[in-house]
Order: sequence, then structure tokens, then C-alpha cells
Amino acid sequence: MNLNFVIVIIFILAMCMFIYLIYRRKKNSYLMAGKKWDRIVDELRRRK
Repeated sequence: MNLNFVIVIIFILAMCMFIYLIYRRKKNSYLMAGKKWDRIVDELRRRK
């Protein structure tokens, strides 16, 4: 009984960490894409 409870808790924590890591990766990729678009917009403004 106690062992099952511990296994369930560890499983839930592992899932939360996995979801958090996916969230961080998506957020990082969105920030990088935003910086790329900022550079493109700056370049277009300079050419104008």
C-alpha cells in the first residue's frame, strides 16, 4: 500500500517535470523566433 502511494507520487512528479520542460522549450523557441522577427523588422526599416 505504502509502496504504491510512493510510486504514484513519483510518477505524478515526473509527469509535471516533463510538462514543465516542454513548456520551457516552447517558450524559448517563441522568444528566439520573436528576436529573429525583430531583426528582420529592423532591417526592413533601415532599407525604407
